[in-house]
Amino acid sequence: MPENHTGYRISVVDEDPLRARKDARELLAALAEADSTAKLDMPEPGSLTGSFDKGGPSVETVGLLLSAGSFVAALVQVWLARIPQRTIMVKRPDGAVLHVTGKEAREDDTLIERFLAEDGGNGTATG
Repeated sequence: MPENHTGYRISVVDEDPLRARKDARELLAALAEADSTAKLDMPEPGSLTGSFDKGGPSVETVGLLLSAGSFVAALVQVWLARIPQRTIMVKRPDGAVLHVTGKEAREDDTLIERFLAEDGGNGTATG
């Protein structure tokens, strides 16, 4: 994933790379009208992305790069809340990361929006 991107990165996390890609494309389609700069951020073919278990990749992360904004954050929140078993990672330009599941998105309908609106320094937040 390009580290020089100055906007926000939302990654779909899944053990099944095909499902992660499908979900990322579905999320991109939902965001396309609200953020015309949004684009897929696919791992390089053969790259070792995600978490590792017993020497091999076990989780695929397929990301979206976007400029964000409250409307975009709300769309992401709504999309994620529809899929309780899905996990995404949201990364701000300052490096802070939020891991949130669809269940958490359903329980707190402004979680992603508040995270993206925060100015605060580096760190990791867990939703």
